[in-house]
Amino acid sequence: MSEAGPTNACDTSGDCGVGATCAALDGQRACVSTSAHLDGLVLEVRPRPSHELGVEVSHLLDIDAGGAFPPHDAGGQVRRLDLNIPAPARVDATLRIGGSYCGDIAGGQFPVRVELRRIAPVLGLPAQTYSTFSEPDGSGGQTFQLAIPTGDYHIYLVPQAYGSCSDDIPPPIFLPNQSIPEVWKLGVTAEPPAVLQGSLQVPGGVRVDGWRLDLVDPLTGSVISQVDRLEEPEPGEPGTATQVAFSVKFYWADQKKSPLVRLRPRDGEPRPTVYWELASIALQGSTGNLDLSLLQLDAAARRVEGRTEDVDGNPVLSAIRIQSADIERAPTAAYRLDTETDANGLFRADLPPGEYVIFAQPINDTTKAKAMQALKFPAGDDCYCGQSVIIPEAGTLRGRLLGPAGELMDGAGVFAVPSPGEVKTYLGQVLRPEPLLPRQASGVLRNGAFSLGADPGEFDFSVRPTPGSAYPWLVRPRLAVSAADAAVTELDLTMPYPAVLQGVVRDESGARLGDATVVAWLPVQSDAAPGTATRVIQIGETRSAPDGSYVLPLPPSTSR
Repeated sequence: MSEAGPTNACDTSGDCGVGATCAALDGQRACVSTSAHLDGLVLEVRPRPSHELGVEVSHLLDIDAGGAFPPHDAGGQVRRLDLNIPAPARVDATLRIGGSYCGDIAGGQFPVRVELRRIAPVLGLPAQTYSTFSEPDGSGGQTFQLAIPTGDYHIYLVPQAYGSCSDDIPPPIFLPNQSIPEVWKLGVTAEPPAVLQGSLQVPGGVRVDGWRLDLVDPLTGSVISQVDRLEEPEPGEPGTATQVAFSVKFYWADQKKSPLVRLRPRDGEPRPTVYWELASIALQGSTGNLDLSLLQLDAAARRVEGRTEDVDGNPVLSAIRIQSADIERAPTAAYRLDTETDANGLFRADLPPGEYVIFAQPINDTTKAKAMQALKFPAGDDCYCGQSVIIPEAGTLRGRLLGPAGELMDGAGVFAVPSPGEVKTYLGQVLRPEPLLPRQASGVLRNGAFSLGADPGEFDFSVRPTPGSAYPWLVRPRLAVSAADAAVTELDLTMPYPAVLQGVVRDESGARLGDATVVAWLPVQSDAAPGTATRVIQIGETRSAPDGSYVLPLPPSTSR
């Protein structure tokens, strides 16, 4: 927990250091910076949770950041900026779903769960989902109304069970990349769904009863079909393939991107999930009489056993993730297993033969760091045992922070939050292993110093003074902690004087809005493409007073 620390206060500019001046901030005087580099600043306002939506509503505001903070101002970087929440988008929708289900129930009878998933314009901004349920419109369809912030959304419509009909209900409909203005009328008229049907060749001796077959959107992995639980007779003799029929109804709303057919084994069964691109197997666009095959996956799973231990051979209790990198003879198959070691550091798994990556992360031990190790083994009946995963000592992120005038900045919170990775397609995420993100680390400044145990990796580092101190956050994006065993990263920091935004938060009617959270985000430049912003980092946060007024101290710049 943060504790009370020093306060940024002044009577005259002589109380401030070089590059700062004394300025009025909402009833108090504080030293503020005379320079600022905050181009691309994004502000987010979150009013109190809405009773209508049941979630915190997030508004991203377009502001002229370059105009808000010029590079230099001898009078101090204090800018008046009233934050006016725009009128919400009023979504008024009607749904017409074709087809008959459970014999004679029309598609329009089924209630629909509606999800509107906001598409963040830049990586790092919060993704928000607003949801509701439809109601009968009195004319054989469904309707819903919703008031949400304007913007770009993915819309996901999921019919629910109706009456006694729960096995044969209409498939979900996914509408990607919908731009929603202030007034938006949506009419969805879905014809009877298409049917994906055919047979699956299964190697002799392999059972697939209870396996699930469905179609997913390639962008987000959202299910866009019914889910078929396969049934089959007793398996044939080893070496003799069997045929298993499948049939699912689906909606393919985005014809520009081919859905993925996904086949998943029963939970806990050591077999991979297999994917097929529908466009590559639906000849001439026909989705009937398809032939799918698992014959390339006839090899039985092999027992794998290993141990997580430190450099001295002591066991380390760890969370284990085993992710396939390449399943033998099945480039579009993927397998992932999440498990834990026992107290002796032992883990066991039944895995299809192929190449894997083992990720290990210590549990409740910040002195140890995460580890990653490649694993490759062929088919076999015996145990592939004796695998050791060496858990290194955690790195240390430590430093000292003084105030602008050399004062000790006690009580400030210190945070090392993992920097987000690259955005991948859904198929890329499931087929290629991603390293586990380092664990978040946090602490509090004591005598102006901090020391945090840290996994190797990149962090968005920040020091956050206590609210009301009139000091800004100190922010360093993409701070690297070495992967070397027990590496120490030293920081020698000086808290800057702030650039300050202040004003009033108002709702769409112009009324002052108290107790609203105001969050500031700043673009982070790409190392690979200088001058290009690939994501944002949070650089400040405050809450509006009961009268709607707010004061938001910001770091005048960020740097590596």
